[in-house]
Amino acid sequence: MNHNIKIDEGRYKYGYVKGRVDGFEWYALVHKEQSENGINPVNLQNGQGRVTRLCVYKDVVEHGGNPYAPTCSIKRFIYANYKREWDVLNSSYIGMVKELVSYLEKRYSLRIVK
Repeated sequence: MNHNIKIDEGRYKYGYVKGRVDGFEWYALVHKEQSENGINPVNLQNGQGRVTRLCVYKDVVEHGGNPYAPTCSIKRFIYANYKREWDVLNSSYIGMVKELVSYLEKRYSLRIVK
């Protein structure tokens, strides 16, 4: 499957990147070298990957109240969350998460040779 992965423009500190994939938002911490706490891009298990933090989410804005005192709330729905291990990984989105991790691994492993 090909998912529409976009990285937001801007400069981020310490390997932090964020973007969008298929209507979801995401942020990640990607290292220059592989880490034993990183996500393995082959099987999404903990171990030997560059991505040590990943969150895929969708923010939903809900409007309520009456016309004279409107209210607005934002709910964040998390579909995948990795911080040294998975605490959320929605099985319906494993393919998308796997492609995103592989994309980040490839993109940030490139070296420019002069």
